Amino acid sequence: MTNANISALALNPQNMVVPQISGGTLGFALTAASTQVLPANAQVQKVIFHNPGTENIFVCQAFDANGNALVPGQNAGNWQIFPGATLVMTVAGVAGAWLASCPGGAGLLTVATSQTP
Repeated sequence: MTNANISALALNPQNMVVPQISGGTLGFALTAASTQVLPANAQVQKVIFHNPGTENIFVCQAFDANGNALVPGQNAGNWQIFPGATLVMTVAGVAGAWLASCPGGAGLLTVATSQTP
């Protein structure tokens, strides 16, 4: 017997995070093109991404740890954010610039930053 109340989305670990927002919040309507969603800011210690839309979103930093440029999408160095999911980044290096795109062509992204982890 299966439990009809449990869906694959509910089991996604991205959905089990309750973000604490103590900085600014931004909203974006994304296309398949690369969009800078955050500039580099040395004071940022936590970045929170939320996908309120129905399309998958990809986010990445503008440059990897070796200084190579990254491109948002289904590429190495990207984080995929499923519809309805939240992704919290508190790792070293989150203060760099962040990019996002929606390969489906019409995605929504909410971004929040915090100066405390």
